[in-house]
Amino acid sequence: MSESAVTSIEENPVYVRHAERARANKPPSKSTPMGAVAGARAHGARSEMVAQIRDQDELVTATIGTMHYKPVTVCGVDLKLEPLQPSIGTVVHGIDLAKDLAEPEMVVFLRNLWLERRVIMFRNQNHLTPRQQVEFASHFGEIGVRYGEPGHEPNSPRDLSHPVVIDGVPEMLVLISDEKVPGAASNWHADATWQKRPPMGSVLMCREAPPIGGDTCFCDCYSMWQGLSKETKERVQHLTAIHEGGINHQMDGKTPVSQHPVARTHPETGRTTLYVQQGFVRRLAPEHGIPEDEERALLREMKNQEGRLEYTCRFRWEPGSIAMWDNRAVLHSASADFWPHRRRMERLTILDYDESRRTPYYAPASG
Repeated sequence: MSESAVTSIEENPVYVRHAERARANKPPSKSTPMGAVAGARAHGARSEMVAQIRDQDELVTATIGTMHYKPVTVCGVDLKLEPLQPSIGTVVHGIDLAKDLAEPEMVVFLRNLWLERRVIMFRNQNHLTPRQQVEFASHFGEIGVRYGEPGHEPNSPRDLSHPVVIDGVPEMLVLISDEKVPGAASNWHADATWQKRPPMGSVLMCREAPPIGGDTCFCDCYSMWQGLSKETKERVQHLTAIHEGGINHQMDGKTPVSQHPVARTHPETGRTTLYVQQGFVRRLAPEHGIPEDEERALLREMKNQEGRLEYTCRFRWEPGSIAMWDNRAVLHSASADFWPHRRRMERLTILDYDESRRTPYYAPASG
């Protein structure tokens, strides 16, 4: 796999600035989840902490335990469907994504499974080139630019990811965390909801995985809606919320902002999801005129639905692992616990082929 860079990650001014802490032998900041976990595992100067943690994480690879799965044969391919949690997440074993999607029946099967399980995962796919990843993802929708639809491509100098470009696949977002500059999107969010028409789905490939930690967790937004009290559902179902991007999502110095329904109708299943998350939702739309105290209480109740153990599954990454999730039905959060190990991920966004379904909406009769 070839990689070129407009500016290599090591030359990115933001990377260089953050790396100054490493050169000064200072530990990761304990104000971040990555630094807090590191501080709970080791002590001393940064170099001493690195040595202590790497010593703890000298692990061997082995298969232990029992896997429960459902056997299914599709287009002559024997698959093993391993559910990660009762309502969300299935690992599909026994498939080669470079060749087994040639039959339309296989694509239909995987799409239906994806809609049912919100997120599906695959292992042992490290042989896929970036172009083959695009071919796989394009079976399910139109490949977007790095954050979804064209028209807002962040160019913030604070973005550590945008200078890294994969040859021939400019749509691919490369996410790297290492010893010098650790980082992970460790809060619950759906991708790029600050876009006017957020991406339908995302495909994330792991190229380098830490020996332990760095998992990604997924949360079922159908269950989040169901978990609200009847009174809260009635109060918020016709409201909208303000979704605001971060400083690294800025384009030409402007932070992107969009407005979306609090209750969202899934355009393919017709079911209702809670479309509010801590990652990008800052407030309810001001035109509703909701008093500040009530607004805080409503947002607190809705955001408290995030990450409930009953609604979530957790995926452990290995090199060659892939997760494809429905951005309309799940939230996700990385686990920022793997410093000082390196983690490299490659992400594609998928847009709905049907443009009429891209804008979030709420249709009460269908929910």
